[in-house]
Amino acid sequence: MLNETTPARGRRLGRPARGTEGDATLRILNAAMPIFLAEGFEAASIDGISAAAGVSKKTFYVRFSSKADLFEAVCLRFIEERIPAIEREAGYFGSASECLHRIALASLKVALTPDVIAFQRVITAEALRFPQFALLMNDFGQTRLHSIIERCLEQAVESGEITVPDIRFAAECFLNLTIRPPVDRAVLGLERAELTHVKRETLKRTTEFFLRNCRT
Repeated sequence: MLNETTPARGRRLGRPARGTEGDATLRILNAAMPIFLAEGFEAASIDGISAAAGVSKKTFYVRFSSKADLFEAVCLRFIEERIPAIEREAGYFGSASECLHRIALASLKVALTPDVIAFQRVITAEALRFPQFALLMNDFGQTRLHSIIERCLEQAVESGEITVPDIRFAAECFLNLTIRPPVDRAVLGLERAELTHVKRETLKRTTEFFLRNCRT
């Protein structure tokens, strides 16, 4: 079994070969993700991550100044691998109901997975000591999702389908009504991290409830 200082068998640790520096960074990021998700931020060690990546601690510190610096990079990568799927699903066509439902459904398909819920738990656990983790999640994840919803609402207002005096506030209300509750319940362990038939039906009802209040 590898310990925090033992290199992987058959792999020499230390300075990467010339021209493979980016590969070493990628290996560190690939190794760090499952370790952070399985062990949490506090328990995860640089020794363990370096060993799993097949690099030395010296190589690690050439690329990342600290474990927190690495986690921020992992966080950004984690978001960038998932938000585009929601953006592709948005489509921005059809009625407001169809557009909003696609966005919310795509968001829940991404969010209600074990990896995303585990990631949210790590960020929540470290919120007091490392508020920058939550800020990254908000600025690069939630803000982009917010913008997707705003664009859908803007098109519906322009077409005369709904009346919304404050697009930003309405988008926040939609998030709070349709997406955040099931994700929060999964993070707290009250529900499983999966998109069930009941959750899909609830999503349809809450989307229509939201729109009814935008048509009056």
